[in-house]
Amino acid sequence: MEISDGAIEFHKDMMIPRNYEFKMIFSDLRVFYQTVYPGDEGSPLEVDIDETQVLKLKYNQNIFSLRISSINYDYPSLVLYSWKLEGFYDGWSRPEKDCMIRFTNLNPGKYTLRVRAISSEDRRIVLEKRDMEIMIEQPLWLSIWALILYAAVIAAIVIITLRVIILRKQRKASDEKIRFFINTAHDIRTPLTLIKAPLEELSEKENLTPSGRSNMNTAIRNVNALLRLTTNLINFERADTYSSALYVSEYELSTYMEEMINAFRAYADVKRISLTYESNFRYMNTWLDKDKMDSILKNLISNALKYTPEGGSVHIYTAETEDYWSVEVKDTGIGIPSSEQKKLFKIHFRGSNAINSKVTGSGIGLLLVWKLVHLHKGKINFTSTEGKGSCIKVTFPKGEKPYRKAIHSPKPGSEKVAYAESGVPKNITPNIAYDATKQKQQQNSDLPKILIVEDNDELREYLRNTLSDDYNIQVCSDGKQALEIVKEYMPNMIISDIMMPEMRGDELCHVLKNDIETSHIPIILLTALNNDRNIIEGLKTGADEYIVKPFNIGILRATISNILTNRSLLRHKYANLELNDDEDATTCTNCSTDLDWKFISSVKKHVEENMDNGALNVEMLCSLLNMSRTSFYNKIKALTDQAPADYIRLIRLKRAAQLLKEQKYSITEVAEMTGFSDAKYFREVFKKHFSVSPSQYAKQKEEGEEGE
Repeated sequence: MEISDGAIEFHKDMMIPRNYEFKMIFSDLRVFYQTVYPGDEGSPLEVDIDETQVLKLKYNQNIFSLRISSINYDYPSLVLYSWKLEGFYDGWSRPEKDCMIRFTNLNPGKYTLRVRAISSEDRRIVLEKRDMEIMIEQPLWLSIWALILYAAVIAAIVIITLRVIILRKQRKASDEKIRFFINTAHDIRTPLTLIKAPLEELSEKENLTPSGRSNMNTAIRNVNALLRLTTNLINFERADTYSSALYVSEYELSTYMEEMINAFRAYADVKRISLTYESNFRYMNTWLDKDKMDSILKNLISNALKYTPEGGSVHIYTAETEDYWSVEVKDTGIGIPSSEQKKLFKIHFRGSNAINSKVTGSGIGLLLVWKLVHLHKGKINFTSTEGKGSCIKVTFPKGEKPYRKAIHSPKPGSEKVAYAESGVPKNITPNIAYDATKQKQQQNSDLPKILIVEDNDELREYLRNTLSDDYNIQVCSDGKQALEIVKEYMPNMIISDIMMPEMRGDELCHVLKNDIETSHIPIILLTALNNDRNIIEGLKTGADEYIVKPFNIGILRATISNILTNRSLLRHKYANLELNDDEDATTCTNCSTDLDWKFISSVKKHVEENMDNGALNVEMLCSLLNMSRTSFYNKIKALTDQAPADYIRLIRLKRAAQLLKEQKYSITEVAEMTGFSDAKYFREVFKKHFSVSPSQYAKQKEEGEEGE
């Protein structure tokens, strides 16, 4: 620019500033490609979009577009638009003439839309700026309250999970303790057998003085009591042991209580504790499950005596009201701290002062009492003062009505079957009674052979010594050794414990009963596992008997004798089956196993199919049955008490007898038809077996038919 003589001259390339008149307008809001207006259903607009300062959209309205235009009549084509969405991307878009802003799938949140109009001639010149707040709502499930709820739920889940983990650890520790007690109780049953069996044998055989007899009975009675305690402990973990199944009978309560308390008097005397009893009635009949009531009262009385110091007292008081009867056990023992009394009926609970007293205990007894009292529809009340003593009162309903859903056992005194620990009915006389005075056989080789499989050395030797007078005894300590011995020793019977190292007794039984060479050997299982499930599983393996420890040695002897006698009868049955007998393994009664019956049937079938073949012999049968000669001999001998050749000849002779009855063939023809090439030899063996010659046999049958 130059000034000359009062005139102003501009350079020809100089840009002269322009005066813009400009207004930016927002319009045409589209949601999901549909234009929306204020007042439309679901519209986010309350006023026109150009007047909207804050655009509020729902979480599902996050696809939308907005048109931008301007009022500039001088130079409309010289305007470019640039925008940015703060909160999404802070950079400005490239200036363009396109005036449609589009957004797709924006996340819920707060955004600021900033738009500016720029001169296309000089992009440094911003013609106008305009802002709009955009808010996209969170969905309900992402709202603040929802997030708080989620956080609370997650926190609860974490707390519950931690609690469950802690409880599982506690339960695992508890289960391990219970398992320890149960395993200990299981192990105790074997020594109990070694105590009980000799005591019972002495009681039966020895002439004891009255005092000795009384002491012996006391010992046996307490062994049985210890057995019941171990049984309860073994059964403690079973959910159904203390279920709602009550076996109730009617009892006279005074007599019952006197017997119960008398069982503890000797123990009280030893501890120098005064044990007293009184009641407010003389006689009263009531209904109860004796086994469970025994557990309740024994736990209460034994606990009172256990934690009462020398010189103290235990007082038992029974009372009846119109609808209830109760037993109260009060002692002057150590008591329980008041802070711990709420835990009294928790599993494994023992008071801190009880632990410090060094009196042993498991903490199971009172929990068991609590369960059994509630099974009897009863209530339990407890009061205690530390250092002064405790009082536990159990109350039960009178009469039969509260137990109408219980199982009613026969009343005491009525005829019923009483089961021994072995599971054998006491009042059932064995088929073959064991005679302790019978003479020994002259040759030990003639005695039946018994294999005893028992891992406890003392019990194994006790059984060997007790049974060796009547049987040839072989012993081993586990199932694996037994498998090696059986096929060589071929015993007439196996007596096996179940819980053993290397191989369990039930596994041994399963193997032997599924082997054709040993399936005929009867097996008696001895075990401390006394619940129904274990007994059923043991019998399913093929065991002939299942006897629970500790057992009565007389019952074991009778069981052995019965089984061996039945096997003798079975051998006779196998040896004398009729040739036309069409029994199969499903109809055969009193057979040792299906495997044995099928074996005998198979032998008969092969002999019958080769009846006229005089060359049929033991070797051919062994080949047909795919057995070694030794195995075949042992099997036939065990099942029929005959040598294989004798058994084949017996089948031929019985067939010959049938043919002679028919009166259609000569003796020579019958001999040839039954595989005897020499008629003279046929006559000899026929007469030896039937005690008459073939001709006389045929004549007798003919005369018998004519007589009819």
